[in-house]
Amino acid sequence: MSISNDLLLTTTGLATCVIVGIFAFRRHFAKHDKLKPRMVPWIIISLGAIATGFMLLVHLVNILGIETGRN
Repeated sequence: MSISNDLLLTTTGLATCVIVGIFAFRRHFAKHDKLKPRMVPWIIISLGAIATGFMLLVHLVNILGIETGRN
């Protein structure tokens, strides 16, 4: 049994979004004692990763045969 290219790319993208989302959340809530503001908006990056991951999850469910849209 071979894995289709779409399934492989979707699961890889989903795993990447989970890793980036966790990393960005941890960086956002890390202790920050400096007076200078953070230059990277980690919360925006984490929310973008979560939104992209959700879209990839819906795409994965569609690939597996469950229809999520209108008929």
